Amino acid sequence: MLSSTGSRVVLGLAISTVVAIGVGVGIYFAVREDGGSADPAAIADDERIDCYTDSGANQVTCEARGCAWVESTVSGAPWCFYPQRFGHKITSGPKETDLGWEATIKRKADQPSRYGRDAGEVKVTVQEQTRQRLHFKFTDKFKTRFEVPEQYLSIEQPSERPANTDYEVEHVESPVFGIRVTRKSTGTVIFDSVLPGFTYEDQFLQISTRLPSQNLYGFGEHNHKQFRHDLNWKRWSLFTRDVAPVDEWNLYGQQPFYMVVEDDGNAHGVLLLNSNAMDVVMQPAPILTFRPIGGILSFYIFMGPTPENVVQQYTAAVGRTTLPPYWALGFQLSRWDYNNLTRHKEVVNELRDNDIPHDVQFGDIDYMYEKRDFTVDPVTYEGFSDWVDELHDRGMRFIPILDHGIPEVEEGYPPYTDGLEMDAYVRWPGENRPLTGSLWPGKSVFPDFTHQNAWEWWKKQCVNFKSVLDYDGLWIDMNEPSNFVAGSTEGCNQNRWNYPPYMPKILIENEEIFTKTICMDADHHGYKHYDVHSLYGHTMSMATDDTLKTVFPNKRSLVLTRSNFVGTQKYASHWLGDNQSFFEQMMWSVVGMMEFSLFGFTYTGADICGFWFNTTEELCQRWTQLGAFYPFARNHNGAGMRPQHPTAFSDEMTSVSRKILNVRYTLLPFMYTKLYEGQAYGSTVIRPLMHEFPEDKTTLRIDRQFLWGPNFLVTPVLEEGATTVEGYFPDQRWYNYYDGEENPEIWRGSKVRLSAPLYFIPLHVRGGYIIPTQEPALTTVYSRRNPFGLIVPLDDNMEATGTLFWDDGESRDPVVNEMYDLLEFTVSNSRLTMTVAKKGYIPPDELYFNKILIFGLESKPATVSVDGIPQRNGEEDLFDWNENKKALTLTDLRLVMLVNHEITWSMTSPF
Repeated sequence: MLSSTGSRVVLGLAISTVVAIGVGVGIYFAVREDGGSADPAAIADDERIDCYTDSGANQVTCEARGCAWVESTVSGAPWCFYPQRFGHKITSGPKETDLGWEATIKRKADQPSRYGRDAGEVKVTVQEQTRQRLHFKFTDKFKTRFEVPEQYLSIEQPSERPANTDYEVEHVESPVFGIRVTRKSTGTVIFDSVLPGFTYEDQFLQISTRLPSQNLYGFGEHNHKQFRHDLNWKRWSLFTRDVAPVDEWNLYGQQPFYMVVEDDGNAHGVLLLNSNAMDVVMQPAPILTFRPIGGILSFYIFMGPTPENVVQQYTAAVGRTTLPPYWALGFQLSRWDYNNLTRHKEVVNELRDNDIPHDVQFGDIDYMYEKRDFTVDPVTYEGFSDWVDELHDRGMRFIPILDHGIPEVEEGYPPYTDGLEMDAYVRWPGENRPLTGSLWPGKSVFPDFTHQNAWEWWKKQCVNFKSVLDYDGLWIDMNEPSNFVAGSTEGCNQNRWNYPPYMPKILIENEEIFTKTICMDADHHGYKHYDVHSLYGHTMSMATDDTLKTVFPNKRSLVLTRSNFVGTQKYASHWLGDNQSFFEQMMWSVVGMMEFSLFGFTYTGADICGFWFNTTEELCQRWTQLGAFYPFARNHNGAGMRPQHPTAFSDEMTSVSRKILNVRYTLLPFMYTKLYEGQAYGSTVIRPLMHEFPEDKTTLRIDRQFLWGPNFLVTPVLEEGATTVEGYFPDQRWYNYYDGEENPEIWRGSKVRLSAPLYFIPLHVRGGYIIPTQEPALTTVYSRRNPFGLIVPLDDNMEATGTLFWDDGESRDPVVNEMYDLLEFTVSNSRLTMTVAKKGYIPPDELYFNKILIFGLESKPATVSVDGIPQRNGEEDLFDWNENKKALTLTDLRLVMLVNHEITWSMTSPF
């Protein structure tokens, strides 16, 4: 039942009568009479919502749209903007539902249509789905519109509303209809669409929301040059595109998700679930405007309240990254144009001969016969299968590239003819024949991964290819989908899909939205490419993940995709694309990793040393230091570029690469545990400092440093010629990773200039968090057999905690099948306890903890005992103490891994 529960003033409105209606635990307010000023000059310049982003704006064309024309001296502020009363009005409701309420709204009668295809009435549906998640959407009341199909992304809808929520939702009618969402605990309004300009047409939708602070993060995929958005009239467009991450273009993925850190440190996230091309406009008020050119407006709000909570709640809804196999954390190497097997072998053997850790070798398109998928060049790569077998014998893995373009070759190429027989390809609109474009092998067709036929066809080809080349994972590229001709080899039809009335600010040529992709009216077995374009890489990732479950029924594999959408992380990992060998690109990669952490991807990275253009030794050395801490650590470069593998330069570069990769391999148990936590809890792996310290205003802008998990701080050198780097240390205890020396007290909460000669990258560990380690080796097959260690940095309370997740490194679903171990470490009251919390996997090798480092003790312990045994031999201590660093080292412990242990120390002697 709807019932009156009192009244409330809606600020900023001239209200005659306000009726408050309670629905469950939410409260809804209906303003009976319009308010707001009719004078356009009353709208401040930074509050103006642009009514004419396309060309041809003048006072006459502006006012023909029902908008106001007032000149401005503020740079970026529009002269043509929506008046306060431009929008929709409520026509029925709200009506209570099981999860919330529904209402109907309609364009005001005196308001002109934008393009003449308005929805007659718009249905508004509000659902309180969980305590921390709210869903509301706007749909055409009378006409079915495209929505992201549930088989590609399904967010569970509960059967009943929660008993309590962290939000309050209300609808407001004056001066226009809008939805307002408030955080109950603080009263902060986190979503407020009571703004002019709401439009709901067939190919133009628009909604704006006021933001509670300037601290906006997210949206992708773009080459954002800073993590915290610039709100000074920025316009970003989302539409998957094959283009290098150089400028402010729309890139490979579509991620319409953002997070705001409110002024008090609380955070919330918002997803617009829409796969159509769109603009996102940011202005200083701060106001955010969405302009999709199709689909519906379907919003999900995640209440946090911490940034980390936001990501956890978001990934619980859209999906979490599957735990990659352990070997995927090893160093990886690739190149486009080894050009022959001899050179391929030479490079791999160079790394081995110089003791460079190396787990995964890739094959780019030069291994193929005439660049055709599922083939091997019989001349330049003769014996390739035997070489892959040899890599396996060394404990290494091999991953080949596969593109989406299948050459139109009718004789001697079964993949093409199989696809024809199985009706697996995207069709020319209205005809039962494949649309043809062009890719690396020439004239090509495109599998339709929105349809099951293409999944079965893809699976058949990949299974067959496994008998040709014994691969361990698949790298799928160009799947935006890319096309080397505009639309098709026949051009595209002249219609409103290929030439929409409103064009977002996407990278195109000749005003053609199908630039470097396929026609928008192409037929995906019932879907138009216009609607599913940005789902192509996502569905290809789903099909490839499904395929590898057949190829490797009992083992985890790896799918690496360039194109992505919301939820792709469930099926594939992502690298940041075809970057360039410049210092600024290395810097931007940190922002890219942070953003994909926000989107729910735990396993990401950029091409180390850059893909395009010739790197330099200095750049490659600095990038190798940084890349050693990418979750996906791969050196990859382009055709015709100078070699850039770790041994391609001087002996010093080789030495630096070896040392920093050995640091990575030492930390692999810690890294693997963080990836497990990402899958299990939705925690970020690459973590911005502000995720841990959101109330520290300084961290809100830091995007040149990053954390692994909550505690391992990486401060890379990102500028050419620099031998120092600025680092910020929030007010905690921090220690030098290399020697355990604690930062000076004066550094706490301060920016510090750190020494960083060319051979060195500053690494620090946070007090209170225990890090499991393992002695390195040339591959993870062998490092996994080596002794473990612990790094124990103490916090202000002289305490610390940590965990170690361990399994066989490759079996599918180890947690579901309970085939894993979980060790918990705790320091309190001068006592380190090592507890086996879960024992579901017995390693084939006898594993033990051999070395434990404890940082931050006040003075040398008088006594140390391990499992009750004093660490003394007569008068001689069986432990090392560094007085300058205040670091305790215990070695040669041989503490069996799956047994509980206890280490104690005392500052006073019992004698």
